[in-house]
Amino acid sequence: MSEPEKPLRWLRKQGGEWHWAADYLVQALEPDHIKSLAPNPFTRLDTYESVVSVIRKLQRERPDVVFRLQGTIRQRRYRSDSNGRKPLTLTLSKETISKLTSLARRHKVSEAALVARLITQEGEAVEIQKNYEKQLKTAVALERKNGQQRAAFLTAQRDETLKHLKRCLELLARWELMWPEDKPPAASDDDIKQLVEPRMKELNNALTYIAFRDTITTEREHS
Repeated sequence: MSEPEKPLRWLRKQGGEWHWAADYLVQALEPDHIKSLAPNPFTRLDTYESVVSVIRKLQRERPDVVFRLQGTIRQRRYRSDSNGRKPLTLTLSKETISKLTSLARRHKVSEAALVARLITQEGEAVEIQKNYEKQLKTAVALERKNGQQRAAFLTAQRDETLKHLKRCLELLARWELMWPEDKPPAASDDDIKQLVEPRMKELNNALTYIAFRDTITTEREHS
């Protein structure tokens, strides 16, 4: 390809865009004018190179045509499905249109870009709200589970305490049944302490084991 026919940056060879540009030129120019720009009837606007050659000549002779062609190509790309966009018509009130135009000017963007931005922000806000609700639900479920475990732990401690208390009451009842008319023999505080301390230690060890077991179970479930 010679130097004047090097590819144009703004005209794509892929996707048939140059075919569309050729059709545009046929409609925008007189047949005689096209013949003067592309004398060869066999390659006249039939190849990418011939279209580029005509456009380069028009840049010198009719820059207005090239300018309009570039603008039309930009609009075509914007509306193309391959660009991820599809035209959509909405019926809005005059007040809404006025506000939309005002906001677009304030943010220095087009109305379409502003609407797209607002939709994106709304989608992000909805996603944030969903994540928050999910985290809140998880936190509530975890708190409920922790509460149930705490209740089970306290119940186990209570049952263990009642078991030891029942044992003491059974011993007391046995004494009263065996010697209903007698009083327990007098004992010093030290003697009583020697008997009570091992039983209190046994009860304390049982409660400590229950607390340890509850801690291990909770850590395993949270790991």
